[in-house]
Amino acid sequence: MNIDFLISSLMYDPKNPMLFQSVLFFGSFSIFYLIYSFFNNEVKVRNALLLAFSLFFYYKISGGFVLALIFMASVDYLVARNLPHAKSERKKILLLSLSLFINVGGLLFFKYTYFFLDVYNSVSGSTVSLAMKIIQPIGISYFVFKSLGYVLDVKREMIEEPEKNYANYLLYVSFFPNILAGPISKARDLLPKFKEKSVVDKKIINAAVFMIIIGLIKKIAIADYLAANMVGRVFESPQFFSGVDLFMACYGGLIQLFFDFSGYTDIVVGLALLMGFQIKGNFNQPFKAKNITDFWRRWHISLYEWLSEYIYQPLAFIWRKQKLLGTLMAVIITFLISGIWHGPNWVFIVWGSLHGLMICWDVLTSKYRSKLATLGGKYYSFFSVFLTFHFIVFSAVLLKSPSFNYTIDYYSQLLTTFDPKMLIKWFEIYSWPFGVMLIGLALQFLPLNFYSKLENGFVKTPLILSSIILVIIIFSLYQLSYMEAMPFLYIVY
Repeated sequence: MNIDFLISSLMYDPKNPMLFQSVLFFGSFSIFYLIYSFFNNEVKVRNALLLAFSLFFYYKISGGFVLALIFMASVDYLVARNLPHAKSERKKILLLSLSLFINVGGLLFFKYTYFFLDVYNSVSGSTVSLAMKIIQPIGISYFVFKSLGYVLDVKREMIEEPEKNYANYLLYVSFFPNILAGPISKARDLLPKFKEKSVVDKKIINAAVFMIIIGLIKKIAIADYLAANMVGRVFESPQFFSGVDLFMACYGGLIQLFFDFSGYTDIVVGLALLMGFQIKGNFNQPFKAKNITDFWRRWHISLYEWLSEYIYQPLAFIWRKQKLLGTLMAVIITFLISGIWHGPNWVFIVWGSLHGLMICWDVLTSKYRSKLATLGGKYYSFFSVFLTFHFIVFSAVLLKSPSFNYTIDYYSQLLTTFDPKMLIKWFEIYSWPFGVMLIGLALQFLPLNFYSKLENGFVKTPLILSSIILVIIIFSLYQLSYMEAMPFLYIVY
């Protein structure tokens, strides 16, 4: 074996990161999993191998920022260990403040410094700039929420006994399946599993393989196909396209975003399951949502639960005397934070605010909508889903916009140049992307028991056959000409 090649493959290469759907990852993971399988029931050895691979994986996608992850996790580990022993509430608040300073401060510094600087310059008329270039650690929004949530749980005594094993805690924070874009596993759910023997039998392996196959198909055959053949080119240069192109790209963009993110989630849930760990999914057919509140119970579920538990509920409790007004204020601030969390850009803030306002509308009109639902029956349900879906479609343009001015120009061009007569020609040109869009939508509206039956049938297949199917599907998907290991969208965010 070429030693130089081996060394270079182990080193961080910013031009060739170890993405989940890359050949590099599948090759590295296969070697790791072969070794891991021999020590599956040896908890300490298993955890050590898993920690080593998790840190290696994060190093391969972020380089030296693995040290930032270790530092932030170490601070939270020490803070949590000392919280129960603090003799006064003041000391507990100081310890919690230290965790908040490190986590939120680190997040603000790495992710939002340029944004705040631009806001300051635009308000003051200054031209202040930084001498150094700040690079954002990949996945920082996710591992910060994981680690900070643990400290908050210890402070609230949701976790009675802080984790004593430092390696286990570092493994929880760096756990490679959900280090990049979630799901945001709670410490009280995942940490105890690192102390138990993991069960990995034929059924579990087949279920994991099924999830990985579904995730790869979602990502490569649907999301990447739409990105390469329609959505990407329209959003990259909307000024060169007609209103019909922009209109259809709104639908294609949302479908691409969903299948990209849910495909990622399926892959990482499957990878975790292969190693004997069950983590919660992030989606529950969100296009079926009847209102925006329902949508957030179905979309990016782990983020919604995190924001609800650690931001909305404390704020609503503090403002409980304001009753309805307090609830509405808590909703607005929670979704404002959600928008800011998605990225350092005004478009995300506007997007989060719009969703917050719509949830406020849900709260204010809940009684009237309940009466309408009783009177309207299936017709009301259909129009509720239809209207909610289209709000999501057209507000999702913000998630693909580099700036607020871009968003305004996009909508303006869509409205001023839209010609229904061009629809027929559009269908002729984009018949294949349109077909993929329809398939994507149809898959969302199929009954859940269809997927359960499909999974149950796959689980019963012989292990050698399921492995062959996985290899064939991976090989087939990677033959697609547009496939160049496109990054997952929520990792870019």
